[in-house]
Amino acid sequence: MKSVLHWIVLSLLFMLLLFCAWKTWEQAHAYERETLFIIQQLEAGTRVEDRGRQFLEMITLGLYEGYSERLEELHQHQQLRQAYDDSIRITSFAFFTVAALLLLMVWFLQRSLLDVGYAMLLVALVALAVGLSTPILSVEASKELPVLGETVFQFKSKGILSTIDALRQSGNLWLAVLLFAFSVIVPLLKTLLVGITWWNHEHHLSKKGLNLGHHMGKWSMADVFVVAILVAYFANSGQDLTEAEVQVGLVFFASYVILSLLGTQLVTRGINNQVLTTSV
Repeated sequence: MKSVLHWIVLSLLFMLLLFCAWKTWEQAHAYERETLFIIQQLEAGTRVEDRGRQFLEMITLGLYEGYSERLEELHQHQQLRQAYDDSIRITSFAFFTVAALLLLMVWFLQRSLLDVGYAMLLVALVALAVGLSTPILSVEASKELPVLGETVFQFKSKGILSTIDALRQSGNLWLAVLLFAFSVIVPLLKTLLVGITWWNHEHHLSKKGLNLGHHMGKWSMADVFVVAILVAYFANSGQDLTEAEVQVGLVFFASYVILSLLGTQLVTRGINNQVLTTSV
């Protein structure tokens, strides 16, 4: 009965973790949609049209209100984007809080670092799903121009999966395959190889898989390093035109890397300790 109660508590915490992950994913995509709408209103062509509306509203002494209505609409979308940004921070914080609570509960109920390691890998997989499917970086090229005001010349917002798809569509298939392998296949395969030891860690194939997964862990950092280099380049390019912003997808992907590395270490150490205890 006590064991069943433990599983119920852990299952409820995991369901709450999934809910926080889903809400973060949902709010991240809503934030991206609002950002794209605002960017469209700040592009050069739209800014020229707005100045025409402003002039028309001025000469009609306010009878035509197209410019004021556009400003109000833009302001509403800016407020909505800020609300989504705040929501992302809240749901992300809730995700990591629930994840920490889940790991603490596993330790409190099981008193086993091996079980904590497996739970950590499970949390890492959820973080990976969010990290792959949400934007990781946005780059904006804009400048304050005379008459037109703030004008956006170019804007890009990309996640890992969307970047892979964009590379494929542009003909860079080899680069798309390489990025897909390092950011999707390797992390999933590594976690799978370590995770299967939960069922049977004494089998020789499980041991080989654990060793292989342990050595594959360093390749999961490749995508994080690439994004970090891009952020550093754009942030220090010395030009006022370019601004790069890290999005929540990178936070979750980097969290996956850290959690999977720690989880793999705990599982490896726990299995080795069990082997030593059995042999003694």
